[in-house]
Amino acid sequence: MHVNKTFVKICFAALILLSAETSLAENIRVAIADNQRSVTLQTAAGLRIEGSPGHRQEKAVTFRPADMGRQTVRVSSSGGQVKMNGNAYRGTIEIRKKKNGTLLVINDLDLEAYLLGVVAAETPADWEMEVLKAQAVASRTYALYQKQNAGRRFYHILATVDSQMYLGKRGERQRAAQAVKETRGMIITFHGEVIPAFYHASCGGHTEDALVLWGIDEPYLKGVDCDCQNISTYGSWEKRVTMAGIIRALGREGYRLGEVNSVEIGTLTAAGRVKNVLFRHAGGTTLVPAETLRATLGYSSLPSIFFEPEIIGREVVLSGRGLGHGVGLCQWGAKEMARTGAGYQAILAYYYPGTTLALRGVR
Repeated sequence: MHVNKTFVKICFAALILLSAETSLAENIRVAIADNQRSVTLQTAAGLRIEGSPGHRQEKAVTFRPADMGRQTVRVSSSGGQVKMNGNAYRGTIEIRKKKNGTLLVINDLDLEAYLLGVVAAETPADWEMEVLKAQAVASRTYALYQKQNAGRRFYHILATVDSQMYLGKRGERQRAAQAVKETRGMIITFHGEVIPAFYHASCGGHTEDALVLWGIDEPYLKGVDCDCQNISTYGSWEKRVTMAGIIRALGREGYRLGEVNSVEIGTLTAAGRVKNVLFRHAGGTTLVPAETLRATLGYSSLPSIFFEPEIIGREVVLSGRGLGHGVGLCQWGAKEMARTGAGYQAILAYYYPGTTLALRGVR
């Protein structure tokens, strides 16, 4: 029997590619809405509801806690996407009734499809392709790390800035999708393990050591110099917050401040960020962690903890630079690196020193 060796090679290569594609298939469960009083799902192709006789084909269904038992509802569509309260999502929508009588909504979908709704939500889609690729790899890695450490949660990751932004179909952009496709399966590892690939918008000139902010002591999350200040729109900023507003906000967190006489920087990190803020007031002195102050006031009121405070009248003027926590990949810094010729591999190696790029499922 004559064997065509070229044909055999082609078939063997095809099997390897098929095996790789299969090994990459992995889902992610994203909490897209919580504490909902009602959830409306719709699709032009008709909804398929698991557990319902014949898979009901209504084009729109509203779920309310009072109408649901203990059973979890899973809804999909033959059209490939389901709208939840008007926003379209790929994959399956899962609705769970919580003990407090509200609904938790989870989008269960393929990881690569999830990234389509993440990358352009986190990085402008018209930025350099190498930045988008770096973002795709960092976001994929961060999602997998969250999945591995989700414990007994019903979901793996949030759809907000508390994890990473995910907007479903409305967040998808062609160039971002290309970046996801061209880095398919690529993750960042350290000694073979998936890392928590933190990232932020603009570091203000130097990224931060995760040990200082969060007690995470890893060599790939140490601070590095960054040229983001050359181009960042967050190179400098000024925010004004009323003193009364600060007192109320901190009061909700359990801090009791009398009439405040001064607001001072307590201590700084090695990179120059504020570790804590000292409030001198009628009742004494109160030390507040800067990250707590930022979270309490809101990220738009205090874009980063790279700032200096000053009381002017009834306001506290916050003058600073950067946007975000400052740990890991700096997106504006990545843009500057790409602008000067760096590829996504070099960008990731710089902001996560000592790490290695690998394909998940491939040793």
